[in-house]
Amino acid sequence: MLMRLWLLLAVVMLAAACGSGSGDDPDLPGTTPGGTTPVEPGNPEDPSSGMPILFSAGQQEESITRADTPLETYVQSFKVYGFKTTSTNALQTVFPGYIVNYVVNSANTSTTNTDGWEYVNQQLLGQEEQTIKYWDMSAKAYRFFGVAGATRTNEVTGEEETDGDERRYKVTYTADAYNKDETPYYSHLWYSDHPEDSYGQAVQLQFIKPLSEVRFMFTFEDPSKARETTLTNKSFRPSDGTTIKMRGDVTVRYPLNGSDVTESFSANAEAEGLTALKLDYYERVTEETINEESVVVYPYYKADKEPLEKVYTVLPAAGQGAYTLTVSVNGEPKSTVVPAQYMNWLPGYYYTYIFKIHVDGSVTIDNVQSAFTPWIDHTATHTIHNW
Repeated sequence: MLMRLWLLLAVVMLAAACGSGSGDDPDLPGTTPGGTTPVEPGNPEDPSSGMPILFSAGQQEESITRADTPLETYVQSFKVYGFKTTSTNALQTVFPGYIVNYVVNSANTSTTNTDGWEYVNQQLLGQEEQTIKYWDMSAKAYRFFGVAGATRTNEVTGEEETDGDERRYKVTYTADAYNKDETPYYSHLWYSDHPEDSYGQAVQLQFIKPLSEVRFMFTFEDPSKARETTLTNKSFRPSDGTTIKMRGDVTVRYPLNGSDVTESFSANAEAEGLTALKLDYYERVTEETINEESVVVYPYYKADKEPLEKVYTVLPAAGQGAYTLTVSVNGEPKSTVVPAQYMNWLPGYYYTYIFKIHVDGSVTIDNVQSAFTPWIDHTATHTIHNW
């Protein structure tokens, strides 16, 4: 079965190069003012390791088939944040939100640019100079994360917060399913405490959008009945009558110390939204001439010719409760309920709900499918899993 896959993720690589310099943000803890303070061995400004950090960026697609797409195809700038736990258990900022820009035809034109991405001297006017950072092979742990595709109309804010002994970095911005192209990406947390395996090697940041995608579709217990069955008044909606959320502020919290090595995600949705998903998904229609009139007979009798391949982009939702599907089968109202456990929508995931029309006209939920998918148009064979 063919399908349109949309989302996902970008890959940012931090690899080795050569150079020197300094330039952390003095307003963040554990930093050294750029260019004014002598460096100490083990500092991110210290070139003694011989392995500076540089960036190479791409967008990796994860689906049934795998391919790599350059990140610059979608966005040409991102911010990267990096922290390390030193050998004395101190937390030190390595990248305090450095701007990394893609410059066309610039690959291999500097020691910090091998793939067109540059962070040295990419700061905005009036900001502190961005300079080369180096791996500290004695560090106990490194953490990296980032934000890509921010716009002037959708400001991304970030701040460090403390809860007892726990320190986190909080990123907040608006996710808008109505304007998904204007919604920035955020990355999963990259963490390593294995210098022999990871330090000095490529660090891959997986960027995703804080949105989910949902579709619903119909199959028939007896496929031959489809050509003589009408499906109208379709509605897939929360059973409790609330709306399907489309816009809100999202917050991603990245742990900077302790044993937690996974970011947390939350969304504060606006009250408004869609009352229901009303258009089902199918990839094509087939028409036949019946009584000298051209009539659609596939995917079912008199199905709408447009839109095809209908997929809804929505705000991620956890704990939203059960959903109810209602549909008139040959004019007779039918319904079925999808339990709450199958209605948790995670960011970056694509959900498919498949309903079966039985020979007696009843409707049941047949399959639920979820997949972590790229935000591009991609055709692939997809496996449907029973539950």
